[in-house]
Amino acid sequence: MSVYTRVDDRDLAALLADYALRLEDAQAARHGIENSTFLIDARAADGSPRLVVLTVFEQFDGDALAPYLALLATLAAAGLPVPAALVDRHGQRLRHVAGKPAVLVPRLPGEHCFEVGSEHCRQVGALLAALHRQPTEAGAALPDERQRLTALSEHLCRLNEDDQHRAETVLRRWRKVRATRTLIHGDLFRDNALFNAEGRLTGVLDFYNACLERPEYDLAVALNDWAVASDGRPVPRRQGALLAGYRDGGGEWDESVLALALAVAALRFWLSRLAGPVSGESEGQGSKDPAEFARIFGYRFNALGDGDD
Repeated sequence: MSVYTRVDDRDLAALLADYALRLEDAQAARHGIENSTFLIDARAADGSPRLVVLTVFEQFDGDALAPYLALLATLAAAGLPVPAALVDRHGQRLRHVAGKPAVLVPRLPGEHCFEVGSEHCRQVGALLAALHRQPTEAGAALPDERQRLTALSEHLCRLNEDDQHRAETVLRRWRKVRATRTLIHGDLFRDNALFNAEGRLTGVLDFYNACLERPEYDLAVALNDWAVASDGRPVPRRQGALLAGYRDGGGEWDESVLALALAVAALRFWLSRLAGPVSGESEGQGSKDPAEFARIFGYRFNALGDGDD
């Protein structure tokens, strides 16, 4: 995750003291593009090591964050491997760092997996099935993804004429698909999942695109990252493994809706990447390459066929 807000060791130490923790070391994390994130080594009062993560939010205010923090607490209580915010000595989950909202969470075990195999995909599918079974009440206060898509559509003017036409066709078809109230992650990319040394999925991060939507959309977001080659071409073996894990976990989907959702999700992240980084002062990864999702969108659109507008 990129770093837009710098936090020095003195401020980190003062923050950790409110959690009865002592700072030992801190490093900026470099994957992702939206928030400032720090990996912190600390010790508890009894001297035991504690690994935590501080996230400073660049786009959310405290009121907007509240439903996400409640969601993570609910999912953690249900046994999903998610980083629910720690509570400080004042009983608060939400803090402010450098004038921006922030949370401290446990650092889940494992590492990001960028050399993806079928077994990784199968476990991601199973995790999505478990998430989609959660009560919808947990996501009732979250933003609407279709409203996000509408807002991102202002960037369609940055596409060439042919791509604008394809994008408008896909969005027009998607608007005709009835939304459902399934709790989805909405951003389950490889840099939002952790695996241990044995290849077991140990953590799912960054629920700040979570919402209520059709399960096919969540599957599409994941498939467009976990089950594509470096050139954006779909990899059927990995796609089949992810869907098998989802089906074996009790998930169901509509094939025609999924085909359309694959194009919509590719377009969504193409447009969000065109929107650029949240700051010109970032240290680290910054905004990702929009061309990656332009290629994926091309493959997904071509797979749709003519259809009905």
